[in-house]
Amino acid sequence: MDPQDKKRELIIEAASKRFAHFGLNKTTMNEIAGDLKFSKALLYYYFPDKINLYAAVLEKIFAEIGSGIDIELAKATNPDGALDIYIEIRQDFLEKYFPLLDFSKLSNSEKYNDLKDLLENAHKSEINHLKKIIEIGIKTKEYTLNDVDYTANLLFDALHGIRLLYLNSTKIQFGIDKDFFNMVSQRQKEIDVIFLKGLSKRS
Repeated sequence: MDPQDKKRELIIEAASKRFAHFGLNKTTMNEIAGDLKFSKALLYYYFPDKINLYAAVLEKIFAEIGSGIDIELAKATNPDGALDIYIEIRQDFLEKYFPLLDFSKLSNSEKYNDLKDLLENAHKSEINHLKKIIEIGIKTKEYTLNDVDYTANLLFDALHGIRLLYLNSTKIQFGIDKDFFNMVSQRQKEIDVIFLKGLSKRS
């Protein structure tokens, strides 16, 4: 890794710790620079603003969780076990990084194309993981269906709808915290189980 790449990684690592502990809004570029003993100008050389740095942090974290799920799903021998793995890793991720994921506090975030593209790619990754779980069920002859892609996208739409439902509800007027994310995660688990059970030949 060349010196510039190393500095960029150090900045992302320091920002990740700050964002994960204090959240996006309560973290400043000055504080991140201070943690690293870098000048603020150096931070802006690598990242033009805090949202750009936030996107870089999310990209790294999403890549790590995606890779972790891929590795574990490759070992799964049945869909129920694969679903348990998927849910457990995502839950660990939420508990560790929930202050990073409060997108409701972003103002005008739609103008940041990098962040928008990043979230779209994260959605594609989630759909791909759901597809792999379904394919395991087909391979073990526990599920029967004709269109895996359509079914995985349909399940994702249901899960994403749960997120949007609660993010747009009055429940967030007091702020989003770990309990909120755990509640949404629990609802998603229930949707996963009910939906995939409906694909089972035993149902």
